[in-house]
Amino acid sequence: MTKKPEPLTRFLLPIDGKGTFKEACRLAGALASILGNRVSEITLLHVMAGRYLSSHMTNIDVRAGFLLESETFRRLREDFINREITPVMNEAKEVVARFKPKAPIDMEIVDGKPADKILEFVREYGYSTVVMQRRCMDPVKGSFIGSVTSGILYGHSSCSVYIPGTEFPVEGAVRIENILIPVDGSAGSMAAVREAGVFMTFAKNAMARLLTVMDVADIAEAAEGDSWPTPAEAADGVLKNARLELEQMGIASERIDEKAVAGEPPELIASYSEESDADIIFLGRTIRSAITDILVGSVGRAVLGRCAKKTIAVVSPEEEE
Repeated sequence: MTKKPEPLTRFLLPIDGKGTFKEACRLAGALASILGNRVSEITLLHVMAGRYLSSHMTNIDVRAGFLLESETFRRLREDFINREITPVMNEAKEVVARFKPKAPIDMEIVDGKPADKILEFVREYGYSTVVMQRRCMDPVKGSFIGSVTSGILYGHSSCSVYIPGTEFPVEGAVRIENILIPVDGSAGSMAAVREAGVFMTFAKNAMARLLTVMDVADIAEAAEGDSWPTPAEAADGVLKNARLELEQMGIASERIDEKAVAGEPPELIASYSEESDADIIFLGRTIRSAITDILVGSVGRAVLGRCAKKTIAVVSPEEEE
């Protein structure tokens, strides 16, 4: 089993190229500012993926591995870092620092395949939270996140992944007060409830809106027989357990709202996120549940695409196989 780190304690920010990091850095800075001393470390990570070699490999026999250890290639790497990477990393660090987080901000530059290296960092150093930029090229078609972000979302990892929405403010104040938490009673959704609760203990003005979606097929089946509990009773139990979890964490009852609806989870979550003016959606990452379908396969891409405007936190359960 993979043990999950304490939520919202150590932040990892993968930084790509120029102009593709500002929203993620602002989100991380805003979160860290609210969480104060709870966040012990913020690390900016750039994975070069060998880009500095691309224009120099023409006509070179790739079997000549010793060339990669030569002084020439070491110099190419150093020059590339100084020219292309360090200025970007310094700019990203400045964006985070504007929010005055209490945690130190470190920078790491490594070689490798981006998704693999990010997951390696998470596992080796115990990062609780990865904040990644959304690549919203075409939300209608579902091309809303880049391949690296997809690799982290769908990879085996115990961290939570935060993705700023397409309407995340690029300047000025950052509001994270209206929280939407879809729940289905699974370990993943309850982990999302707990992580939202941790955040709410620091964000005193934040409100949680619990949403559960009843499957219309279950409702139709229940109407033909005497099933117990009924879908409505099951939904009520899910909401009560989620509310109790938040209240046991010290969240006042008046800061929690709840709603049960019937239909297709993707459409209803997207619709309610707009209706409730949600600033962030906490989604549980599970293996078999209605909420899981949001995060796995074509349905997942459709839902995250429909919620492209919203900041999303994908939360793993406390332990994973």
